[in-house]
Amino acid sequence: MKQLNEEISRIKGIMGVNIITEQAQQPICDGSGCSGTYTGVEFNSSGDIAHQYSNTITKSVGLKLKELYKSGTYVKVNFQGIKMTTKGMGSGNVVFTVEIPFVSVSNKCDAMTGFAHVGGWGHAPALSARKQEILSYIPDGKNENVVLGNKLDISQLTTTKEGLQEYWIQWKHKDYQSECSGNPTPTNKTAPSGTVKPIVIQSSDLTTFLNDIKTKTLNTTLDLSSAVIDVDKLSLTVKPSNNGVLVKKLVLTLSTSADGDASANNVLSKNSGSKVINKGTFEGGKRTYNLIALI
Repeated sequence: MKQLNEEISRIKGIMGVNIITEQAQQPICDGSGCSGTYTGVEFNSSGDIAHQYSNTITKSVGLKLKELYKSGTYVKVNFQGIKMTTKGMGSGNVVFTVEIPFVSVSNKCDAMTGFAHVGGWGHAPALSARKQEILSYIPDGKNENVVLGNKLDISQLTTTKEGLQEYWIQWKHKDYQSECSGNPTPTNKTAPSGTVKPIVIQSSDLTTFLNDIKTKTLNTTLDLSSAVIDVDKLSLTVKPSNNGVLVKKLVLTLSTSADGDASANNVLSKNSGSKVINKGTFEGGKRTYNLIALI
């Protein structure tokens, strides 16, 4: 019966049907990823209600990947960074928490816009069946599936100590990335350093500029020495590099001349290993800035 309920859950997931109870936190998503927690019973009349939270967060991840791609922010799920915990499996009540981070890519055709999962609440996931299910699913109004090149990027098995097992699956969605038909295969390869496109940020206002710097450099390997910033013009250029430094993100702090580096020192004190990679003045020398790499 448990595996039957699991199969019903998977079918609902691919059809976009999710059961959210008052015990399920709506996943929180931003440019760095999605996270959320379910707290409550393991099973009810709907089946494995706790495990169905994987469907809920999977749907949120898929929507966020599409939203970011449409806005010109190119990311994919960082499989190695996924964190998943359960507390209380087998007791009837459980706390299930999952964090799914994104990693920035410089090439839009290395981004991902489709996301799914297959799991087992105390048993092995039916990965082969799930792959076939995704590739054979044809949405209403379509005459083929939505997986570009029929290529799926599948994570290693993710587990919790109590026995929850998940495979995470991402792909290029035809409705969003049809122009990438010549590059459908998920790849970890990076173009030679001479051909890698720099990350170029040009914002319309200061608040947007500060946020763009954070979101467009998330979990990216950068040549920190290449950073060129003009705060007055709200512009920043920095180059990704295989031989660079993997940063959590870049952060820009701003201070008045009277404050000095107080704002920067506050960020540095809270983030061990971080460092200032560029500093200077703007507004005619009245204010100072520090561009910091959180490592």
